[in-house]
Amino acid sequence: MAGSPGPEEDTPSLPDLSDSSQRESLPDYSAQGRDVSAPYARPDETGRSRARVIVITVIVCAVVLIAVIALILSQTVFKQMTGDDSHTPTAAASRSSSGEGEYVPDPKDPDLAPPPPIFTQKPTTDCSIPDGSSGDVSSSGRTVRGGHLEYTRPDGWTYPWSDQALPYMTNVNGYGRLVENNWYSVVNVGSVEWPESEGKYPGDEKAAIAIFQCYATTAGVLAEFGENPTVTDYRSEETTVDGHDAWIVQATYHFEDPSQLQDTSASIVTAIVVDTDDGPQAVASDVAADVPEHAEALDQIIKSLKVV
Repeated sequence: MAGSPGPEEDTPSLPDLSDSSQRESLPDYSAQGRDVSAPYARPDETGRSRARVIVITVIVCAVVLIAVIALILSQTVFKQMTGDDSHTPTAAASRSSSGEGEYVPDPKDPDLAPPPPIFTQKPTTDCSIPDGSSGDVSSSGRTVRGGHLEYTRPDGWTYPWSDQALPYMTNVNGYGRLVENNWYSVVNVGSVEWPESEGKYPGDEKAAIAIFQCYATTAGVLAEFGENPTVTDYRSEETTVDGHDAWIVQATYHFEDPSQLQDTSASIVTAIVVDTDDGPQAVASDVAADVPEHAEALDQIIKSLKVV
């Protein structure tokens, strides 16, 4: 029968750590014994600073990378999705053999496009001058009348300018203001007379274009304008004069040789044809564009036009 071991039996026991000789014989598992840093030791201030720098650097790099990617997408994929073609050639632009877009001026931009063909130095009509003059032309006080059209003469316009006939105009009367030497700003009014040899009267638009072209190329003005003057501020459009339908053609001609005159190097050429019960009436003029008093007077004259 089994029983408890007696005191004489050999039983295992734990080492007696009170004995210093036994403690020295045990293996040393402490951090000092391994000669390495403790795995969970608290980092010092230098370590914490280094960690913060690394974290901040990573964040900044990530933000920059995201911004670069967003910029690339906005200029490529997103622009295509939104249909933004502001930097692509227009449909009207032709292509050269090298594949690059050829520049095509916008005809609606007067600062970039060449003037329309009607502003040519060569008239598109015969510039016929009517034979003789019918009716009376007169000026009374500040009123200047030619045909069935009249205007109020501004201050300084003191030089009578009576041409009995201009291309497609008769009963012509006008006044001028001296610019310098023998060069004047002049505004003429009179009746439109269209010759049978050129067919029936073409209407106010074509008549205004013809009168404009012929006036701009007469020997008197061409001598100063030159053969190839620059043309700016041009227009050809409907208007009204004293409640009557009309058409105005106007442009600024910059002299080919700006040194021809001292006080001016450009002239505003204007032609207006007005439909009236007494037939078409017209204005034909050229006024110094860069002399403010003359250019402002032209506006005043046009505003004062009356059908009589």
